[in-house]
Amino acid sequence: MIKPYFLLMFSLFFSVSIMAETQTFRLSDFYAGDSIARLEGKSSSVDIAIPLSAISDISKASLRIEIVSSQALVEKRSQMYVRFNNATIGQIAYSPNQPTIISTIDIPSQLWREGFNNLTLAVSQHYAMQCVNGSAPELWSEVNLYTSSLTVDADIDVDNFGIKDLSGFFSAGIGGQRSVQLLTAEDADSEIIEKTLPLVAQALALRNQYQPLSIMHTPIPQGYVLPKVTQQDEEFWSENRIGAYEKTAWYLAEDKTREVHVLVGNKQALSPVLSDAVVNEINGPFLKVQRTEAFVAVDKTWVPASYRLIVSGNNNDEVFDAAKALSVMDDMLNPGARTIVRFQTQMDAVALQQTAALQPGESYTFSDIGVSSDQFVDEGRFEKNVLLTLPADFFVPENASVEFLLDFGYGAGIGPGSSMNVNVNGELVHGLYLGDVNGESFRDYQLKIPARFFKGGTNSISFIITMRPPVAGLACNDVQSSHLLFQFNNSSSIHLPQAGHVAVQPDLGLFGDTGYPLARFNSAPKSQIFIPSNDYLNSALTLAGKLAQVAKIPLLNLSITKDANEDKGSLIVLGSPETLNSFEQDSFVTAIGNTKRWPYRAQNMLYNRVRDFSNDKSYRQMLTEGTTVQESDLGDNAVFVAQRHPNGTNTDTLFLLVAQTPEKLAARVDDLISLSLWGQMAGDFFVWNDNESPLLVMQVNDKYEMGEPDDVLLTLRLWLSNNPWYWLVTFMVLVFFVSLLIYLLLRRRNKRAQDSW
Repeated sequence: MIKPYFLLMFSLFFSVSIMAETQTFRLSDFYAGDSIARLEGKSSSVDIAIPLSAISDISKASLRIEIVSSQALVEKRSQMYVRFNNATIGQIAYSPNQPTIISTIDIPSQLWREGFNNLTLAVSQHYAMQCVNGSAPELWSEVNLYTSSLTVDADIDVDNFGIKDLSGFFSAGIGGQRSVQLLTAEDADSEIIEKTLPLVAQALALRNQYQPLSIMHTPIPQGYVLPKVTQQDEEFWSENRIGAYEKTAWYLAEDKTREVHVLVGNKQALSPVLSDAVVNEINGPFLKVQRTEAFVAVDKTWVPASYRLIVSGNNNDEVFDAAKALSVMDDMLNPGARTIVRFQTQMDAVALQQTAALQPGESYTFSDIGVSSDQFVDEGRFEKNVLLTLPADFFVPENASVEFLLDFGYGAGIGPGSSMNVNVNGELVHGLYLGDVNGESFRDYQLKIPARFFKGGTNSISFIITMRPPVAGLACNDVQSSHLLFQFNNSSSIHLPQAGHVAVQPDLGLFGDTGYPLARFNSAPKSQIFIPSNDYLNSALTLAGKLAQVAKIPLLNLSITKDANEDKGSLIVLGSPETLNSFEQDSFVTAIGNTKRWPYRAQNMLYNRVRDFSNDKSYRQMLTEGTTVQESDLGDNAVFVAQRHPNGTNTDTLFLLVAQTPEKLAARVDDLISLSLWGQMAGDFFVWNDNESPLLVMQVNDKYEMGEPDDVLLTLRLWLSNNPWYWLVTFMVLVFFVSLLIYLLLRRRNKRAQDSW
């Protein structure tokens, strides 16, 4: 009797262990700064936030750290100590005889927690046994975060699978999904493909926050084929066993069973893959998560268990309503496995888009925008970052200012060199010397920053605090710095000026940062992604999900279409040179088909020199004057071009996203949405063939101003402010006519005076 129990326990252990997945990450993946972290002075540290999804259970984790240290450091007194969530997990001794160190440190699994985990690399560095100058240049060490790595074994840990767990599966942290499969019936209605699938893709991508999500669409097979289990299949496949097999995820590839997949369609379309009990539950816009059962027979798992999400309803309109609810819901408020949506308010596209940015003309405290209070102690350099999201088409007059009312203070005993500097998007805008030895406390410290330092989209405001201890005045008698204190309060506030909504197009940088012009602040015009066939659907869904991430809200008016004859709304055209042969491109600087019209970089250089020679300081980028028409292959390259829509209005932009084949386009879109490449988009002509860096970035099309229809004056003001020569000419013409008028009036008056003599 012992042997069967032993075999049962072994099989259970094996079935659990295969669910564990080993993943390796570069430490630079979790760090926003430079990939080489330089630690200077007698003590310094760098903090790295490592996110962990709620459904992941870390069974094993280890760090591999690569360090280069100064050869001047004293052995046994100089070291790095590694902390994880404030617990010291390792110490690395520095030696002048071994300046290059590679160290591996295990992270105890019990230290991991859901959300952000703080990894601290701190150093204590000395070049002498005593009388050490804490700012000596030889006190340094460097950690190569790009080659240093974190390796984890993560298991899925989900009890009572509910809607609340979706945010764990689709999470920016370790264990979160980076791809998802959407399944519909083979003959799914066009409404499901064009409207609902893009919204489901956006809903899942929004849960992934900033992490890219690759989306694949697969039709559900019309029928299934029972696997050949035994030689006597006819005797094995009883009615009960067929029913059990039908309840599994038999339609999935085995390598997809660890991930959540999504079934999208109305009740009738999904009935072949749902049990009668689930079909009977569908009574309105319907969302349900399930852990499907495994099918095990003859000591073999024929269909593994899997996780799935069902988005359904009685009809296609209800399925779309269910997708809308999925795109805005807070998962934690839905602990159950299913929900039926009875009514929704504030699901207007414009209202949703206005929640993603701060309202011009309004005041906000830092706590309103999610900024916490902070307290910094000891000497060193500290940074407090505040992110402000402004409308993509944020436009204010040149003399407008953004006003900050800051609440902060610093303690007594601070020394020379202590200061607070304020940067906006990397530019220094203000500095304050912290020079009172008794400390100071500020309330509503007014700081007005010209609005020209701010841009549409995400703005980074950095408060950089440097604290130094007082000077002792005696050699080898340093003053300890543990008493130094700086406090920054989130009761600080910001007041934004009134602004219009005008932007300059085409601009792939603004598109990548905010999704503009598909996502706007004051309007939500319909926009489309055109695909010539279903071969391009995966790329379109992946791109739709990324646009929702950068816009930070679902784009309810974004759809996928196979009809590119629409004249209204911004349009993204996906295709290959072959599919674009029939697309009208005669008016484009760049034309892509079997015959291509390229604006080579060299053909821009003469125009660039002319602009430099004429000292042209206008906002307009350099435009191509010459092109080359040729027949060629795109190879592994993809091309992304933005330009004015030839058939639309002044508020429409046309984008062309092209690769040689649908398969290559899907690969290049996955590269494009990566964290490394997406943020490098700029200009209006972008070429790449991997996820590292673009091959070519240029501005090849004439720019134009895009504003809301009722903001003609604002559009004119933007155009004039970016073309100062017109202001000068207008002023000179005005002075001439005024002078002429004054001359004529004085001449008339003089003549009358002469006649009266």
